[in-house]
Amino acid sequence: MLRKGEVMNLQVIGKNTRISEALHDFLVRKLHFALGRFASEIKRITVRAGDINGPRGGVDKQCRVQIQLRGLDSVLSEGRGNDFESAAVFAIERAGRGVARALDRRRRNRRRAAIVKAV
Repeated sequence: MLRKGEVMNLQVIGKNTRISEALHDFLVRKLHFALGRFASEIKRITVRAGDINGPRGGVDKQCRVQIQLRGLDSVLSEGRGNDFESAAVFAIERAGRGVARALDRRRRNRRRAAIVKAV
């Protein structure tokens, strides 16, 4: 588990937009909350936030979260919304569920392999 102040290997990239310090801090807090318990299994997290269609308006904010796990494929999730915060919350929550599923799948496969070897 991460201690307060400890940082995961995190990269936040703004695509066609500038990432404010407040948005960066918001993303870090949400990622720690959703993924902190998996910190030892996470190699790197990349967050890409962008404005899809510029000043035209609409549901055009996008957030993609890519999580590289140790010994497994990446987990990728995407969220869209009226603002970066809502898009990020959706993508981060979905990524947390994806990481949990991937790690659970690996754990079950290891158990099966151990049972087959024992027989």
